[in-house]
Amino acid sequence: MSQVNRTALVLGANGLIGGFVVDFLLKNAAYQTVYALSRKGIVNENPKLIQIMTDADNVEEKIKDIAVNDFFSCIGTTQAKTRDKHEYYRIDHDYPIHVAHILKEKGCEQACLVSSIGANADSKNFYLKLKGETERSFIDVGFKSLHIFQPSLLIGKRTEQRYMEYIAQKLSPLLDMLLFGRLKNFQSIPAETVAKAMVDTALTGKLNVNIYKTKEIKDLV
Repeated sequence: MSQVNRTALVLGANGLIGGFVVDFLLKNAAYQTVYALSRKGIVNENPKLIQIMTDADNVEEKIKDIAVNDFFSCIGTTQAKTRDKHEYYRIDHDYPIHVAHILKEKGCEQACLVSSIGANADSKNFYLKLKGETERSFIDVGFKSLHIFQPSLLIGKRTEQRYMEYIAQKLSPLLDMLLFGRLKNFQSIPAETVAKAMVDTALTGKLNVNIYKTKEIKDLV
């Protein structure tokens, strides 16, 4: 796996983790071109960056001729923004899987996916089941290298207000002190740390399916 002149595509580039991923990719000399997919665009004029404003309805037309080495899937909605579960599933599962298939057919060999701690396709919880099914679908795409990141509570400033998450972030320093041993994977983690781990891992050349929980993600950077 060449570690120079690489190209990457980031889905969900204006999200909490996606924004950091774009920044780290642009600063990394191994990447010569970074495609950033989002609905609203991002504020960045780096010459290595190519912004593509799109959504699930027209993404195929926008990226059908793009070939990249690495796909970073960082997209995710919330119940507050998307109350309809069918639409929620379409955004968090169908959309990134569709992009994954398009890129794989154009030669993309590696993907990094943001999932969630507790992701389980057999879970009765809608969110955890959705994340588990998304992981399973990514595995089925057949990338030569697939890195699945399962962070717990993300720390960072979002563009939109999530009240319960805001409260959890404020309490996280105290709660983290109570989570040790096997419970370390449930400690909070900065979104920036997850993003850096994703970019660093993409350059390791590690093959097959690899899953990283919170403690492992922190150990990667």
